[in-house]
Amino acid sequence: MQTVSPPNSLRGSPSRRGRSPRTPAQGSASHSSDALLTEFSNKQSATFTSCLSIPVEGAVPIASQEEIPSPSQPGMSQQNTSNSTKRAPRKSKTHALAALQSHVSSHDSDDAVQQEPLDDFSGDGTPISVSPTLDLSSVKTSSPRTQPTRSKPRPFGLEDCPVFCPTSDEFKDPMAYIRTISEKAKNYGICKIIPPVGWKMPFVTDSEAFRFKTRLQRLNSIEASSRAKVNFLEQLYRFHKQQGNPRVSVPTINHKPLDLWLLRKEVQKLGGYEAVTKNKMWGDLGALLGYRGIPGLSTQIKNSYTRVILPYEHFCDRVRNSPILSTSPNVARDPQLKTHMNIQTATHTLTSPRERGSPPSSPLTSTSSPLSEPSDDGDYKERNGPRQDSSAAKRSSRVASQEMTPTGKSLEPNSRLSPASASPQPDDEYKRTLELSCEICQKKNQDEKMLLCDGCDCGFHIFCLDPPLASIPKGQWFCHICLFGTGGDFGFDEGEEHSLSSFQARDLEFRRRWWTSHPPPSPSAADLNDPTVNYVGNTLISEYDVENEFWRLVQSPNETVEIEYGADVHSTTHGSAMPTLETHPLESASKDPWNLNNMPILPDSLLRYIKSDISGMTVPWTYVGMVFSTFCWHNEDHYTYSINFMHWGEAKTWYGIPGEDAEKFEAAIKSEAPDLFEAQSDLLFQLVTLMNPKRLTDAGVRVYACNQRAGEFVITFPKAYHAGFNHGFNFNEAVNFALPDWLPFGRDCVQRYREHKKLPVFSHDELLVTITQQSQSIKTALWLESSFKEMTERELAARQLARERSVCERLEEEDRPEDQYQCTICKAFCYLSQIVCHCTSEIVCVDHMDQLCDHSPEELTLRKRFSDADLRETLGKVVERAGIPGAWRAKLHKVLMESDLPQLRSLRGLLAEGERINHHLPELASLRKCVNRGNEWLDAANTFIMRKQSRKRSRRSRGRPPVHEVNNSAFDERDPGDRPDRGLDDLYALLKEVQTLGFDAPEIGILHTLAEKAEDIRRKATALLDSANSVVGRDVYKAECDRLLLDASSINVHLDEMLQIEKIVSREQLIRELEYKAEDSSATLEDIRGLLSRARACSVPLQNEFILTLESRQRAGDDWEERARHLLDQPHKTIELMSARSKAKDFEKQAKAWISPDGQGPKPKVSEVMRFVARAEKDFSIPAIRDLKQTAEFALDLESRCDSILQNRYRHKEETGIFEMMRMWRSYAREHLSMFSLPTFEKLDDQLTRHQEWMEDLPWYCSQHECAHGRDILTDVEESTRAEDDLPPNDEYFTCICTTPVRPPPPGTRSDAVQCDHCFARFHGVCAANGGSCPFCDHHHWNGAIHKERSWHFCFLPTILLKAPELTRNYSDAWKQLETIVQRIDRLCTVIGSFLTYASQPGNQRVEYIPQVRHYMRKLYKIQFAVSPSRDVSYGLDLAGLHRILAGQPPAVRVKKRRKPKFTFGQDIDKNWVDSTRCICRGRTPYLLNYPTVECELCTRLYHAGCVFFPIEANASGNNRFTCPLCCLRRNRPYIYSEVRVKHVDNQDPDTYVNTSAMLDTFSKDIVYTKMLPPYTQTLFVELIRFSPGQPELSNGNTPTPRSAPMPVMPRIAEPGPSTHHRHSHIHSIPIPLPTPPTPVYELARQPSANGHHVPPPPPWSTQWHSLTPSPLPPRGQVQEQSRPQSPHLNKKRKYVDDSPQDNSEPRSPKQRRLPQTPVLPSASVGARTMQQALSPSLAMIVSPVDTEPSPRRAPSIPPTYARPPSSSSVKSVKLFAGNHK
Repeated sequence: MQTVSPPNSLRGSPSRRGRSPRTPAQGSASHSSDALLTEFSNKQSATFTSCLSIPVEGAVPIASQEEIPSPSQPGMSQQNTSNSTKRAPRKSKTHALAALQSHVSSHDSDDAVQQEPLDDFSGDGTPISVSPTLDLSSVKTSSPRTQPTRSKPRPFGLEDCPVFCPTSDEFKDPMAYIRTISEKAKNYGICKIIPPVGWKMPFVTDSEAFRFKTRLQRLNSIEASSRAKVNFLEQLYRFHKQQGNPRVSVPTINHKPLDLWLLRKEVQKLGGYEAVTKNKMWGDLGALLGYRGIPGLSTQIKNSYTRVILPYEHFCDRVRNSPILSTSPNVARDPQLKTHMNIQTATHTLTSPRERGSPPSSPLTSTSSPLSEPSDDGDYKERNGPRQDSSAAKRSSRVASQEMTPTGKSLEPNSRLSPASASPQPDDEYKRTLELSCEICQKKNQDEKMLLCDGCDCGFHIFCLDPPLASIPKGQWFCHICLFGTGGDFGFDEGEEHSLSSFQARDLEFRRRWWTSHPPPSPSAADLNDPTVNYVGNTLISEYDVENEFWRLVQSPNETVEIEYGADVHSTTHGSAMPTLETHPLESASKDPWNLNNMPILPDSLLRYIKSDISGMTVPWTYVGMVFSTFCWHNEDHYTYSINFMHWGEAKTWYGIPGEDAEKFEAAIKSEAPDLFEAQSDLLFQLVTLMNPKRLTDAGVRVYACNQRAGEFVITFPKAYHAGFNHGFNFNEAVNFALPDWLPFGRDCVQRYREHKKLPVFSHDELLVTITQQSQSIKTALWLESSFKEMTERELAARQLARERSVCERLEEEDRPEDQYQCTICKAFCYLSQIVCHCTSEIVCVDHMDQLCDHSPEELTLRKRFSDADLRETLGKVVERAGIPGAWRAKLHKVLMESDLPQLRSLRGLLAEGERINHHLPELASLRKCVNRGNEWLDAANTFIMRKQSRKRSRRSRGRPPVHEVNNSAFDERDPGDRPDRGLDDLYALLKEVQTLGFDAPEIGILHTLAEKAEDIRRKATALLDSANSVVGRDVYKAECDRLLLDASSINVHLDEMLQIEKIVSREQLIRELEYKAEDSSATLEDIRGLLSRARACSVPLQNEFILTLESRQRAGDDWEERARHLLDQPHKTIELMSARSKAKDFEKQAKAWISPDGQGPKPKVSEVMRFVARAEKDFSIPAIRDLKQTAEFALDLESRCDSILQNRYRHKEETGIFEMMRMWRSYAREHLSMFSLPTFEKLDDQLTRHQEWMEDLPWYCSQHECAHGRDILTDVEESTRAEDDLPPNDEYFTCICTTPVRPPPPGTRSDAVQCDHCFARFHGVCAANGGSCPFCDHHHWNGAIHKERSWHFCFLPTILLKAPELTRNYSDAWKQLETIVQRIDRLCTVIGSFLTYASQPGNQRVEYIPQVRHYMRKLYKIQFAVSPSRDVSYGLDLAGLHRILAGQPPAVRVKKRRKPKFTFGQDIDKNWVDSTRCICRGRTPYLLNYPTVECELCTRLYHAGCVFFPIEANASGNNRFTCPLCCLRRNRPYIYSEVRVKHVDNQDPDTYVNTSAMLDTFSKDIVYTKMLPPYTQTLFVELIRFSPGQPELSNGNTPTPRSAPMPVMPRIAEPGPSTHHRHSHIHSIPIPLPTPPTPVYELARQPSANGHHVPPPPPWSTQWHSLTPSPLPPRGQVQEQSRPQSPHLNKKRKYVDDSPQDNSEPRSPKQRRLPQTPVLPSASVGARTMQQALSPSLAMIVSPVDTEPSPRRAPSIPPTYARPPSSSSVKSVKLFAGNHK
């Protein structure tokens, strides 16, 4: 490193020969800064150190475009060109001081050159060799997660900003995590985030190919006060020099140079020269300037001010107040005059039209010296332009414009006087047009008196100046504009072009040399584990040392250090250092949400709605830093958030100021250097100014700091100013994002840009509109409402202002390029409306309409993007969506405030409504917990209120088990519905619990009533138990116990006392049974044993006479059984054979008499036969006895089955119907079991006969098939009576009498629809054919004039329902269908009746009720039969009359034109890939590059055939007609080659897709989502980016507006044709007999008995009897078991003790189902009062016991129809007769 001297850029002579007048003067700065240092350098040495003095291989100087000679200037030497294009070195304020101090000895020589003082660096000039690639092991790539403890406070005593260390779960969602920390972190302006352990972002930049350009930064010129001092001293020097006072010097007081800048600043603070003199405050100024105890101090200071500063101030005041010199820009000027203003305009014509408001170039430089882009994440966007390597358009980059300096377009006069004597350039048309003129009088005469400015080359007559000059001055002369603008061009010069390795080498060498020559004053302790300490060469340097040294150099007046900074490296050009899906699709980090390429477009970032990429804002920028490189104070574009990630390298120190202190900061820095901001009001936008944090904190500004290390993030918050510097070589990447809380900051920033005429990066209003178009969620509406409301009100107010001035208006609903809606004056984007004129292509906002052109406002046009109505409508939707959570909370608050105990059903409704709201409601969790707890309590309460009725049970089965079953092992394994119920203590516990739950419900009152009833039953039971031993009449006592048991069975509460009562009743029943069974001679030993077992279970006293008798008989039987067993065990039997044979003959005779009766005697009971068989089989084995036993067992089984059916306990398992099965039983019993007395069977036979008569009473009974065809009627009724379908559909095309919408036909086809002339309802052609008239308007459809197949009245059906016998109610599907029809039609009657009662009143007859009337009529039309509570009422007629009244009212006016929604898919915004495809793959799969393509015949886009599953081989013939999936979606057509699913970018649910077909069908205004299962076939996925809402064609009443085009008149048809709702007729002409049923299996197996008598075949209900081979006599112990009848019922409770069934050995098939049980309505004998309590009012009126209505059976001339296809068979028509049918 070596000291460099400033280049020799002085002119050769005062006559300005050889220099272009358009080349800015540089001699003054060089002269004052470098040539006159001798005298001052003896007092204080100044050094200049540049990193450029370290040669490095790979570092290439950046060639300026102006260094290339212009073809129009062939005579200009390369030397002169290079000299004229370099900025005059302005090293430090010392140079200007030295120039003033030493000017006395050198003012006469403009060519004198002095060498700048050398520093103590040295080098041999040999370039440092570097590797082509960067070795990442040589840089720090990670840092410890635990922050090191600071040993000493940070410089200036600053506090560190918060540091956050999220967990892995917290780190998954960046936006959510930033929202959680923002409440704390935004108070610091910045914060640091350390990723969790294990997270790492790969560095993917190719270090060999990556090259970047740097900027040079001189540290002591960046600080605001330093630069302001330099500018002032240079202006002061120039003023005195051209005023002819070259000997002025810097005064010294007590051998100390007087700080003229500080003196002037303090004088201005005290009110100015006059105020200080008047108040005698010159002595006070000495103390402020640091002088103490000096005699005559005030006089010296005053004299110095008067001699040096005051003349310059008088000159400035005179210029400002002079009407000549302060020429107004509004004065008309000749455009051909070469005036100061025209030069600037000419310059601007060579640049972007957006830069017309930029200030002119400085006279000190040859270029506009743009301060270009920000130093770090900043926004150098809007100064004079970018550096020469930045040429991107404004929208796509944060760079604003091109270089502003024209090259090769300058005049070259040979003298300071007029160029008239100079030979003109013959072929330079531009020079001839810019002929010199006086800036003041604007005349071109008297060239010999024309004085040229050395800064801007503008001319001035010497006599026009104020004060006028007598002659042309010698040396340089500057006009007042250039004099006041000195220093206004400050910026960072270009450095060199580097690779990463060359920049690393320069940084390492610079740091080594610097710290070797400038070691820290107090070295840090060596700790290799401390990340804040590094070895640089042999010097140990801490982060604290670097920070101190940086601020020392920034404020040093003597040491100028120049370093390089590779800032704002565009990732669009050089590539992001993080992997992306385009560059690294397989890298998982490319999808990481913390990847800065993904951060701006995350779902919660608002920048994702910006329609194009913005480099540096939505596309990351990278930054390569070296030691001391800095980024100055700034806040982000549009006050957005920013995030900065350090990939690797040395630390970066950040300083942050909270957004709340932004105004304080601006006031502090303006007060520090007011001259700078007076000259450049937008200085803070240029990011070239630092201010010491200490002075900021002294001004009351909060400043916080942090050190960012490798692998760490730094977040800056909206409006927060931040700055910082680097500790060494590092690599950072940064991008912007915006959360919803940014919106008000963004609006404030746009207003600030407008005030400063700064170019915004994007349109804030367009962003808001785009958000409303692409996100319709409640969450979005909540944070968007206030901003969108402000925008709408502001826009409507501006439009009103334009209308007041009679500006024409034009609506354009298409977006324009951005430059066509940017105001030319204030640079703001006017997205919603602009003022335009036919005379110019420029536009302005409404506020600047007077500055657009000379035309009057009436000739201007207000061009609107949206109409006022659209804006208000969109705002209304946003407000409506935002108000949904508040409305729900208001409802919740109202429910909670209305009562201390709100109704549980109200809370349930609020919970259901809240769960449908797609937004987080904090109150919902508590409400859900409350409702769930209430539901649990309600379930527990329902165990008392509702009984689990799986089947009809007897009285005893409802309570506790019978006493004799308590010890039965099978009891505990019964059906769960039969288990013991809960007790009274449980009931009281529930009532106590509900008192703490805080809600009310009807079940609470029911439980209280139930508890009172249970207590009453308990008291009665206790009284009965207490009087059990004292009662006289046992029958009366038993009757009271039975009544109490009956009462107890009505409550579902277990009472221990009722067990005792039931035990008593069981004991009494057993004792009565013992009265005739104790002495029964036919009782077997097993019967006696069973009776004794039951007696013991019922606690019958052992002294009971019947018990004693039974025990005696049991002992005798046991003794006989023992003797018989002993006898049988003997080898020889001694039996009287003759006596035994005679007895056996008697048994056989009686058996044959019963098997083959003669019909004369009484029929035996089956139980008597079985006892007879048991006695006979004890001693004998007789074939006739076996036959009799088998027949009796058949009969006993039949009786058991019949009893099960009558008791509603039968489980049907056969495939045939249950009634068909019972008819088979009847046939079998009459044929084979007529010898027995079967009382139960006879009851079933009677019920079966009554069932058949009931079936024939049904209106839809078919005598041909002997069944009722009610399934189709039930289906129509169920479809028409759904409670959720009480409201009409929202589709405007539902106008027909059927349930299918009448939609317009496809293009090119003719519709068969017809329209009613009265009500304008449209009907399908086939629907209109039935009756030939409008069913809504023509009453003949409802009064019976037009025939209908179902021509009965509903009012007869409840009577038929109640007449059904018990067997029908328990087992008939037809009865269940009728019950459902009655119940559902009854509910529909109630609903329609209520509606008619309301709508029939004149005040309620409104046209908006037409859809509801048609909806009810549509239901009645589908049901067909008449529906109303009474035969005298017809709801159809009433609705038709009401419809005619409503349809006669005036129709609603159409207000909206129908418009289909529009979709923008991902492929629509993509650019064509390299092979010109715009495919489904979106160009992300490289191997598809040469794949065969196919062209869509509609949109002409190319697709890879494989990507869209198009079969190229199948279409090889050349007929490749293809419609792409996107066109199919837009036209609502199916894509024939695969399934196509649409995914919305805002919805992350993997199973939720967009239903584009439904949206197109309904012209939806909102996105319609649908849940879909994972794909199972070829499926394409398309991403929906934007959605333009549709507009359905609606009228004011939200009902379809009748078409204006004429429609065909509905025809009248003489003969009614078939209707879509009618069924096929069931009447046929030729009756044919029913087919003969197949022969049963048992008939095939029937054989005559071996004994010659008849033995019945096996019954049809069992297969166990099919084998007729006689089985050998079983062992004696099994005889009784086999003789028992089989029963299919298992584990059922019985009403009586002897009803307990036996086990059925036949398993039940799982396919066999039991008929569903239906609650039975009260019988016809029940009184009207009882029925009306159980039925609804309308149904109670129908089933009134006073039946005066005739039967609904139809006449034989009206054939019924059924929903079965016609067959070849036919039946006769049947009649419906009144009265009962036997």
